[in-house]
Amino acid sequence: MQRLLDYVNNKENNVHALTVICYSRPNEVFTVYEPVQDKRFPVYSATKSILSIGVGFLEKEGRLDINKPLADYLTGEQLSLLPRSKRAAFCALPMTRFLTMSLKGYPFRPEGESGWIEQALGADVDYEQAPTFSYSNFPALLVGIAAQNAAGEPFGDYLERTFLRPLGIIKPAYKLTPEGYFYGASGMELSTRELMCIGGCVMNMSRTDGYLSKAVSRQISTDKGGYGYFWWAGDGY
Repeated sequence: MQRLLDYVNNKENNVHALTVICYSRPNEVFTVYEPVQDKRFPVYSATKSILSIGVGFLEKEGRLDINKPLADYLTGEQLSLLPRSKRAAFCALPMTRFLTMSLKGYPFRPEGESGWIEQALGADVDYEQAPTFSYSNFPALLVGIAAQNAAGEPFGDYLERTFLRPLGIIKPAYKLTPEGYFYGASGMELSTRELMCIGGCVMNMSRTDGYLSKAVSRQISTDKGGYGYFWWAGDGY
C-alpha cells in the first residue's frame, strides 16, 4: 500500500484521484487521494459499461430482449438508412452481436457534427460474417439508440432514475449524438468515488442478476483475454 501511495503522491505520475474498494466488502468505498473532492473526470469507454447496465434494467422490465434483433428497436426511418442489399442481414442480427462488438468493418468512431446514425447504418460491414471481436464505438452508438427507443424517454434520464440516482450519482455529464440520442460509447464524466460505487454495485448484482452475470463474463475472446456485454472480462480484468 505504501508503494501505491508513494506513486500517487509523485506529481510526475499525474494521478487525478484514487479510490479503493474491498472485494469482500463491495459496499465499502475508501477515498485515499483526492486533491479536489468529488471532481468528475471523463471516463471515456467506461461509458459503454454503464450503457450495458441500463440495457440490463430495460431487459428486466421487459422493454427489451438482447436476444432479439437490434433492428426491432430502431424506427422505420432509421432502418431506411440501411442499404437495401444489407437490410435483411442486419435485421437478423441479435443485439448481443453489438454488445460484444463482434462485427468487423466499422470505423473507430463517427466523424463530424451530423449524420452519426447514417454513418453507423451505412458502414461497409458484412452482417453475415462469423462473430469476430473488433473494437469500435459504432456498436455502442447503435445500442444507445435502440435503448433510448425502448425506454421511451431520453436514455440519460432513464439511466439516472433507475440506476445512478439510487447510488447518489446525480446529473452526471454525458454526451448526446447530433440526433439527440444518448451516446453510449464515450462522453460520461464521474468522480472516482462514483465510479467505484458503480463497480461495487455491479460486483454485488452480478452474483444474482442473470444479465449482469453474463455482461461481466467472457462472451467472446479477444487479444486481451475476453469481452462481455461492453465489459472487459477474462485475463487481466
